[in-house]
Amino acid sequence: MRKIEIREAIERLEELKETIYEALNEMGEILREVAPDVYAMSKSYWMAHIDGALENRGNWLGEASLVSYIDTILALEELELEEMMEMEEEN
Repeated sequence: MRKIEIREAIERLEELKETIYEALNEMGEILREVAPDVYAMSKSYWMAHIDGALENRGNWLGEASLVSYIDTILALEELELEEMMEMEEEN
């Protein structure tokens, strides 16, 4: 059943997103400890872009990416809903 596959995919994507944020936070902590200037530079560029492309939790860029992780999840949920409606129409 496709509905279950989409739901499982969304759940796994959520887990992976959290893993990315955990790694991003750890990377920031390491940089902050060993090289605060490098951390400041990294935080304002590549770390901000990673966050912006996901959920923009740090609001580092002001606005999120044009197509973010959230947009991906919403598209998957819309696909799931469409498939559920098609299944209902068939019955």
